[in-house]
Amino acid sequence: MNTRSEFLQSPDRSDQDRPRGWIYRELGVEPFIQCAGVRTNYGASNPSDEVISAMAAAAAAFVDMDELAEAVGQRMAELTGAEWGVVTAGTAASLSLATAACIAGNNPELMLRLPDTAGLRNKVLIPVDQRFPYEQAIRGAGAQIAGVSTMAELAQALDGSVAMICLLGRADDASALPLRSLLPFARAHDVPILVDAAGLSPGNPDRWIQNGADLVVYAGGKYIRGPQSTALVIGKKRLCKAIWWNGAPHQAFGRSMKIGKEEVVGATLALDRWINFQSAKDERDQWLPRLMRIQARLSLLQGVTTDVLSWAGFVAATRLRVIWNVDLIPFNAEELRLALLRQRPRILIHDFWSTPTSIILDPVNLSDDEAEIVGRALAAAFRNPQSIAQPTPNPPADVNVSGSWCVEMQFLHGSATHHLNIQQKGEFISGVHHTASSSGVVSGCVHGRRVHFEAAHVQIPISLFYGFEGEFAGDGSIVGNVRLGGAAKEHLGPVFKGQYGFAEWRARQLFVPQEQTEVTVVVPGESGLK
Repeated sequence: MNTRSEFLQSPDRSDQDRPRGWIYRELGVEPFIQCAGVRTNYGASNPSDEVISAMAAAAAAFVDMDELAEAVGQRMAELTGAEWGVVTAGTAASLSLATAACIAGNNPELMLRLPDTAGLRNKVLIPVDQRFPYEQAIRGAGAQIAGVSTMAELAQALDGSVAMICLLGRADDASALPLRSLLPFARAHDVPILVDAAGLSPGNPDRWIQNGADLVVYAGGKYIRGPQSTALVIGKKRLCKAIWWNGAPHQAFGRSMKIGKEEVVGATLALDRWINFQSAKDERDQWLPRLMRIQARLSLLQGVTTDVLSWAGFVAATRLRVIWNVDLIPFNAEELRLALLRQRPRILIHDFWSTPTSIILDPVNLSDDEAEIVGRALAAAFRNPQSIAQPTPNPPADVNVSGSWCVEMQFLHGSATHHLNIQQKGEFISGVHHTASSSGVVSGCVHGRRVHFEAAHVQIPISLFYGFEGEFAGDGSIVGNVRLGGAAKEHLGPVFKGQYGFAEWRARQLFVPQEQTEVTVVVPGESGLK
């Protein structure tokens, strides 16, 4: 008999005596202490006790989903000062459904055409300095995205083809085209403005609604601790209702973005809790003391300094930056991150907010005892840096890969032919990687008969990254795996650079240069790289 399955399925065993994370260990996955904020990669945040209770109560009965949406819409209006509100299956789904609502409304003929928007108002304008990684959700509804840099470009773009303007809430204050500047033009042309405030926090009255936004999107599973797979959209009643009718349970464009009755109730309760409950206020008051516990463990260490960072305006988030002297503590942030994940208990820290000699810790998902564990683990690492930095000897290059190569890529489904033009000097290689639609800068090295290099394809809003690892085969080809990823500038780090999985590659040489000459590669938006 499978004892693991039996253990997982036993409903009468109390969880109180089980260690935190036991359910994941039973599935063979080791959980971690979460110092990396509310990122979706790592489960965002855990639903509060009140939310879990509300969802359990919702699961005990049945309801007409349209009637529930009406009641929840009114309740969200009362909580935020908006005209209405709707719960969706996450912020990306909100972007798709809001785009559908702005293009098709609840006109059945148009709704059932989506994402075919030929002949309709189907453009979505986004300020160039607010472009963001989740625009694919907007395109999924059939919209064409156009970036605008100036008021003159905005005025010219508002030619009757624009269905919506999308702004990124956390970038609005520093933008060349903030909400307050766009509003008169949008009103004059009857174009709704949506603010993506996914990682920010709602309030009453809501600041974006007060400032004229037509729709505002908040994540349900981040700071407000609702169900992780939900989002909240508040704003104009007619647009919010159009969002609902374009989504599940209705047989329309958004049917695949299903939201359950338990999630609707849980997200609504989470919004109420964030704004009104003392338990949520008490929870926020614990963020700084938890960081102080970590800081106390590091305060007397030679070569280590700390400072508290505050993110004013949107979320009362407080974070701790830890900086070390590399001459005294000879490891980098990525080595530290990987070492903390190897330890038990595992500890997760940010990757893309790090520098080589600093990290940032987020307290939102920490408990008091976990903060103590993190402080002790970091102090131990800084006192004993050789336990973190484990350099491996790299042999000199035994091969020269200079020249042109044809690369056959085998993805999980399908294949593609790429090309490489590479120059090698000593152990270092540089050059250009060509795919069917873009070119990227190659940088890396050769050790023995193994090659390691990254190809960075800079583009907006997400740059593509190919992390090649390979070894010379007996026939002169190079064979290996390539890690696939994409990252916006603010998310540059190993996690997003590998977020699309792996492919296999085999390269055969087409041309060997007679003489090695320096090659200059120019990538849009960057200076020449050699």
